[in-house]
Amino acid sequence: MANFVDTNIVVAKVVDTDPNHKLVEEFFKDSRMDIMESVYQELRQTFYEKAFSALTKLKKAISKANKMEFSSEEEEIRAIRELTIQICRETEPQILNFCEYIVKVAEERGLLLVRKRVKLLKEMNDFIIEQMSKIDRLSSTHRIVSFETEELESAIDIYDRVRERFKDDYDALIFSEAVMFSAKTDEPCTLYTLDRNFAGTARKVLEELRAENPEIKLQVVYLLDEIEKRAE
Repeated sequence: MANFVDTNIVVAKVVDTDPNHKLVEEFFKDSRMDIMESVYQELRQTFYEKAFSALTKLKKAISKANKMEFSSEEEEIRAIRELTIQICRETEPQILNFCEYIVKVAEERGLLLVRKRVKLLKEMNDFIIEQMSKIDRLSSTHRIVSFETEELESAIDIYDRVRERFKDDYDALIFSEAVMFSAKTDEPCTLYTLDRNFAGTARKVLEELRAENPEIKLQVVYLLDEIEKRAE
């Protein structure tokens, strides 16, 4: 059985501060994740870029805080946290979750203070590199699924048909590759996701595709619903 996962699940697996980390760890403790090559490469690239971009915004917030006066460390920490989120919302709102993530880790380590900015930069740089190493190690514990050129062309044909139904190119590509794989194999295939909206859209599109090709054996599962169902 193929247990495909989207990027959000892989991030939750790697990042122990992710709110879904324990749920994902528990759910997949006895089963292997099947990570499509496109998910793996996208994760490596975007995690690195977004995490360091978020760290840059934290640095700017600290620079602003350095020109301000505070009556307590608590007030200073709160100001740096809020400034970072504000800068992110104004300049790069699409990585807000990464900014919140970086700020949370820095705060938990007691680094959200102007006087600790040198230590903050060193520790947070090391932290991001450490997370990248965890992503790289996934290939030794989970299956990275690569496709041949002919298979990719088939997935792109599906992608061209369904792209406009999904919120972005990446969601459409993950879905299309999973559909392609499920149509050419005898094993049951599940695509797990932490995005409820993606799951809903994918199920609707699947119904239409199955009407044309009954060989498609894919099911799309919103992971939190599945966890709740198994707990009943």
